[in-house]
Amino acid sequence: MEKKLRFAYLRLSKEDGDVTDGSVEESQSIGSQRACISQYLKTVPDLADNFTEIIDDGYSGTHFERPGIKRLLHMVELGNVEVIIVRDLSRFARNYLEAGYYLEYVFPSHNVRFISINDGYDSASHCETTTGLHIAIKNLINQMYSKDISKKIKSSVDLKKLRGEYVYGTAPYGYKKGSKKNTIEIDEPAAQIVRRIFALAKDGKSITEISRILNDEHIITPSVYLSSVRGKYKTRSFWTYESVRNILTNRIYTGDTVPFKSHVVRVGSDHVKQLTEAEQTVIPDTHEAIVTRETFYEAKRTIKSNQKSPSQGKTSVLSSYLVCGCCQNRLSKGKAQNKTFLCTSARYHTESDCKDVRCNEEKMKQLLIRAIHQQCMMMDTQIKMLQSKSKSAKSEIESIRMDIRYQQRLLESSRASKMQLYEDYVSGKIGKDRFVADKKELNDKEQTAQIQLKLLEERQNLLEDNRKQANALSEEQTMIYKYKDIDELNEAIMQELVKKIIVYPNGAVNIVWNFKDVIEESNTSNTLVI
Repeated sequence: MEKKLRFAYLRLSKEDGDVTDGSVEESQSIGSQRACISQYLKTVPDLADNFTEIIDDGYSGTHFERPGIKRLLHMVELGNVEVIIVRDLSRFARNYLEAGYYLEYVFPSHNVRFISINDGYDSASHCETTTGLHIAIKNLINQMYSKDISKKIKSSVDLKKLRGEYVYGTAPYGYKKGSKKNTIEIDEPAAQIVRRIFALAKDGKSITEISRILNDEHIITPSVYLSSVRGKYKTRSFWTYESVRNILTNRIYTGDTVPFKSHVVRVGSDHVKQLTEAEQTVIPDTHEAIVTRETFYEAKRTIKSNQKSPSQGKTSVLSSYLVCGCCQNRLSKGKAQNKTFLCTSARYHTESDCKDVRCNEEKMKQLLIRAIHQQCMMMDTQIKMLQSKSKSAKSEIESIRMDIRYQQRLLESSRASKMQLYEDYVSGKIGKDRFVADKKELNDKEQTAQIQLKLLEERQNLLEDNRKQANALSEEQTMIYKYKDIDELNEAIMQELVKKIIVYPNGAVNIVWNFKDVIEESNTSNTLVI
């Protein structure tokens, strides 16, 4: 029977963290949770400190859509978890219904010991008692607290927005943060480009034509400009349809602010509802305008007259995964009946190689299916190797444990012999020279045994760590291996397996998986050709 694993779970929400502002790589509160758990484990004799950490840094506790907790709960369902320890219940979850479900039903049914340090809760000590009611109430309070804090923060920010204050983070292209807090002012070099774009639209130029003009004149893009003045900014080197449209449709350039373009359906939910233009509130004259309202509406009419009707039909399962190897733009095939994906950036940037980036939909699907089959074949071989290594490591660990027990007996025997030697010397049975010589010999044997014992324990720890890593990797690969016989792709398969598919001008394709690429790990090229 495989030994079950022990996990320390640590979580920090975005509002609480230090990582969100880039000040530190790991939140200080995560370090605080780690120290609390480490200190607690020293006080519990039946728990060794060989816990594996699972961290969700920057995720809300109001739902379970967190990568770390999802992985942990999946291992619980597989029956691979012995203990879960958290600093307090709010780290595990603030939703009292979901938390109660796991504490009262899921964990007990899988024999998982759950420990919440600050709440004084250990499921091993509270079996068949009413402690569950106390835990449920505490979780309810956590959820209510979380919602209350979120509402208060949102209300404060909303009030500032309605007063016309700029509390939206980075200033838009054409503006910069003002000297007074929560204000913006015109950034003249960028504002000139904004005025040029509106003038071109007012003259009847389409968004595509405007993008092409800006690229042909080598005018730097908003992202490149903002990175030069602000630093740490993701850049795109040429103008696209989106970058021009975002400027032409942004009412902020008229001096007005639209504070609420969408709203979250409920606190703790990720579902956002977009407001129609009629539903939006407009706060006029909150800052200096770059273009007049008349110019804005004339440009907007031009945009609407040039818009194409949206394509109808079912979208391809590949649509959101294909990426251009030149510009990182998403590939598109337009209408559903079209067979070839293209990089639309070629429309706006005629000098780029994007025009040569293209792939046939059916050929790409077949290539992707073959690639999945190859990954599964390699995984099958690797899983067997891991299982063989795990079995060999298990056998070696048992042998080491026998050697450890032998060295421990040698130490005990040596210490007993030293005690007897001392008694013989005191009673006069042996002389001083014999006592010194025999004591030195016993000391040498004891020192040798201690060295051997330390080496054996280090080797045992290394083998056990390797077995845990092998088991974790084998578990991940087993999840992927279920797709070894697929002959058709669907959205569920794509979401679980594929992160993105990069297509290059020469027809080469690089698939970036959501799991460890076993072909890449085997030092084999994973670049495919359509």
